[in-house]
Amino acid sequence: MKLSKINNENLTDKQIDKIVFSNLEDSGKSSKYGIVFGSYTLQKYRIETALEMYNEGRVKKLILSGGSGGISNKNNEKIAEADIMKKLLVEKGVNEQDLILENTSNSTIENGINVANILNGLKEDIQELILISSEFHLKRCMAIMKKYYKEDIEYILVPAKDGFTDRENWFLSEKVLNSGRSLVEFEAELLIKYAKENKLYDLEIK
Repeated sequence: MKLSKINNENLTDKQIDKIVFSNLEDSGKSSKYGIVFGSYTLQKYRIETALEMYNEGRVKKLILSGGSGGISNKNNEKIAEADIMKKLLVEKGVNEQDLILENTSNSTIENGINVANILNGLKEDIQELILISSEFHLKRCMAIMKKYYKEDIEYILVPAKDGFTDRENWFLSEKVLNSGRSLVEFEAELLIKYAKENKLYDLEIK
């Protein structure tokens, strides 16, 4: 069933699991470019995963995406997510020349549109991309890249595990602000909503 055809009322945990987490296995393949999606609250885990991919040689260059006006900016930070990620990655030994910044976007859709513009500007025949984000966020990242960049290339999905929003543990928490359950339930609703509004690629959910 397509995302846009799903009724988002009274979703069960099993349905939420399929909508958010199905078919997200990391193939283990490499790519010249890896996209790191920003988040002030979950940035630590995404940076750690990006650094691991870089040090292992699975990515040669990292595109860091995120501005300062997104929903995760609870403390009114003035420095963009991408700029913070760059600073921390350089401190951890990443060559500054291997980092590409997209620091004006304030939503995942804007991440995708702006990164697509960067990739198109490279004038390269890109056939695969590594996407790095929290596990619950990866499907939306992929669906947005499929809509605003390329539908038919290989997206290699690499989860930044955090211990509370992951597939194996999100359902263990109560539905309170920023808990694993609240974030994953919201993600399922957002995927359906955006698919109905044609704001992302309408993925098949089996």
